[in-house]
This record gives sequence, structure tokens and C-alpha cells, in this order.
Amino acid sequence: MSDLFDTMLSQIIQTSNPGVFFNSFQKNYHCFDNLQMRNDPKINPFSTVYNESYHIVVSVQHGTMNLIINGQEVRLKSNDFLIIMPFTKIEVLTSFCSFFGCAITNYIALDIYNKIGTPDNITENCYTFHHYHFHPQQTEMMLDDYLRLKGITLRQATSLHEEMLKSAIGIFLSHMFSFIAVTSKIEYKSPLYLRQVFDKFLFALSQNYATERKVEFYAKQLDVPTKHITAATNRYAEKTASRVINEYVIFKIKAVLYNNQLSVKEISDMFNFPSQSFFGRYFKRVAGYSPIRFMSIHSKKLSKQNPFMP
Repeated sequence: MSDLFDTMLSQIIQTSNPGVFFNSFQKNYHCFDNLQMRNDPKINPFSTVYNESYHIVVSVQHGTMNLIINGQEVRLKSNDFLIIMPFTKIEVLTSFCSFFGCAITNYIALDIYNKIGTPDNITENCYTFHHYHFHPQQTEMMLDDYLRLKGITLRQATSLHEEMLKSAIGIFLSHMFSFIAVTSKIEYKSPLYLRQVFDKFLFALSQNYATERKVEFYAKQLDVPTKHITAATNRYAEKTASRVINEYVIFKIKAVLYNNQLSVKEISDMFNFPSQSFFGRYFKRVAGYSPIRFMSIHSKKLSKQNPFMP
């Protein structure tokens, strides 16, 4: 499927929403809002798009936003915050709201999360979303942080541009996480058996991904037949359970590779692969390229050495 934001941007243009702002830096940091549409904040619907690569944060200032995320209907009201994780299908329905948001590439987002720390009530990192309701003052503080971030994306690129962006995003996320830590998550508990299996499977995966990559292990953990896990992932992720596991593992490995603090051998050992060569073949089979190739393009050290690289 097409990249989420390329698709979203074309959809905005095609559906006559010229007041929606969208800007990005190196395709890794995105800002978007409709703050200039206060008098007529209607958002026309966007067709279903697939978000494989980004952590997305959306805040509704006023009004309501209606979405469907991985088959789940979600309604955001004034002062609601939504964190959408990678590997999610998103459909935006007709909405009337003022909103702002940002999106960060997977491995960069995890790097920032690790530095500032995430609240205990954010667990799964893929195939899901987190919905919270903030106080108006908290939303205003997040808006101030967003406008600072937006301003940096609009500046002419300098050698310190990315570091400035990361600093602004770090402040934005630090405030958001401090609010989340004392805010109850809005739950979407489904009475459907397969949905419950899917949610429990994601949690078990988030706890065991570094050592366990067999569907049978998770079936035993959940005390359900393997076919039930497969049926759940087919329904809510449109993928086999094995594919969900493998994508999650690669998602986590990319965050480690991006930091470029460990050798490939050390990362292979960290994720319990029998050998470095096996690890390399596994990564290439799932990701489509080698871990060395990923590091040669996306390494944080390389980015610092050449801040203008595409």
C-alpha cells in the first residue's frame, strides 16, 4: 500500500481541504493541522490508508473527529488525544473539528521514547492505538509545543535542524506522557472473543518478542488453539500470526540498529537468534533488505554526520 502521508495528502487535495497544513522533514518528522479552518472545520473523509511506518499523535481541540482504526470505530471529542501505533489501517470519516498532530518514523520514535520514558499504561507498540481525554489547559500546553515544533519544520534546514526537531518533539512527548501517566485510558473492550484473543496476543508479544517467535508459544501462553490466534490476526491485522510476530520483531530490531550502539552480532544475541548469519537471513526475509543495509541508510550516527541526507 502507499505511504500513509503521501496518500493522505493527495486525499486532502482531492477532497477540497486546502486549509489543512501538512509539512515534513526528511520524511521522518511530519506536522499536520487545520488550525486555519476554525470558522469551517469540516474534514472530508479520507479513504482507508495503511500506516506501517509511523507513530502518530492527534489532538482534537474543538468538535469531533470520527475514525475507524483496524476495524474499531473511534470518536474523538474536544481535548481528546489519540496515539496511533504502526501497522494500523486508518479511515477518517466526515468530521467537524479543529485538530493538530505529528508523526514520527518508527525507530526514531522509539529512540525518543527510550530517552524520555513512557508511562506504564502504554504497552503494545504495534497494531493498536491509545485514546485519552485531557483537561483544556493540558491541550493548550500541547498546542504550544506543537506550534513550536511546526515552526522548526518550516525553517530553512541547517546542520542542527534534526537535533532541534528531536528536542521539540521530546518536549511535546514529555508533556503528553506526563499527562497520560495520571489519566485513565479510554478503553475499547470488545465482547467479541476473537478481539479479546487479538488484544491478549499483542500484550504477550510485547512481553516476549525478544525470545519467542513461534505462534505455538503464544497459544500456550493464552491457553487457546493456535488457529484462534491466526483467526484473530487475520481479522484484525489482515495477516497471519507468524507475520505479525515477525513484523513486530523487525520493528524492535530496527530501533536498536538505528541507535548503532551494538554490533550485528550483539543484536543477534540480544534477540536470541542461533547465529549472526541466521539473523541476517531472517531480517532480510521479513524486511526485504539486510540489517547492514538498514544501518547504512538510517543510522543515527550517519544522520548526525550528514544532516542533509535524503
